[in-house]
Amino acid sequence: MIRLVVNAQGFGIDRAGDRAIIAAHREGIVTSASLVGNCPDLAAARAACADAPRLGVGLALALVGGVPVAPPHLVPTLMTAQGTLRATSADFALDWLKGGIVPDQVEHEMEAQLGRAAQAGFSIDHLCTLGHLGFLPGVGQLVERVARRHKIAGIRSSVEPPTLSWFTDPRRGLETGVLAGLSWLTRRRMGPLRHGPRSWGYVESGRLDEVRIIEIIGRLGPGSHELLCHPGAGASEEAGTESRALRSAKVKNALERRGILLCRWQDLF
Repeated sequence: MIRLVVNAQGFGIDRAGDRAIIAAHREGIVTSASLVGNCPDLAAARAACADAPRLGVGLALALVGGVPVAPPHLVPTLMTAQGTLRATSADFALDWLKGGIVPDQVEHEMEAQLGRAAQAGFSIDHLCTLGHLGFLPGVGQLVERVARRHKIAGIRSSVEPPTLSWFTDPRRGLETGVLAGLSWLTRRRMGPLRHGPRSWGYVESGRLDEVRIIEIIGRLGPGSHELLCHPGAGASEEAGTESRALRSAKVKNALERRGILLCRWQDLF
């Protein structure tokens, strides 16, 4: 059996994006969404879910971008002089590898974001990290520790194998290759939650189309898989193409022909 989670990234960033994600769920193949852990309007994200009771929701733990959920004095090494989290994953990774970020403070912020989501009424079925920082050795173990504490079985921990798209877009291919290597190192240090579904769509982040989705569908082998998508990523032409592709009859027919079962993260465990 082939099972596929189609997971929308960036849930909770803005209301327009949330509406696009809900539409791609109700009219298309999206089955799950990752709520940004420090999203600015949690109440609006919760309200959007009222129209989508079957949408699975996970939490993208945010260690970069925006402000922390925990009191700033409890997470000082996560913050910049301006009182915000670091702007980019590269900034965080460099300081993490240099020992400039205290692991206990990272875990404290993760707990604060999970607590906030739970208080808002979300039932979280998987964890990932904004900017894929959970693939960093050390950070991945903290994510797993928090997941086990809260009895969350799903953790994003693997990347698609090399494909032709890695070479047609060398920059994104290189980024995906680095992520694949880091995820392999991190899984070796993680415990029983390290084996999640294989995730696809990193190289095409925010610009999937019908052809690429159908190609990915054709490559799926037996077992569990996740397709990352960004139907709510702004109003660009590429974002519109991706949203249409996720609702495409051709894509739905390709899934049906292969007998692929669409599901949520919580259905995998």
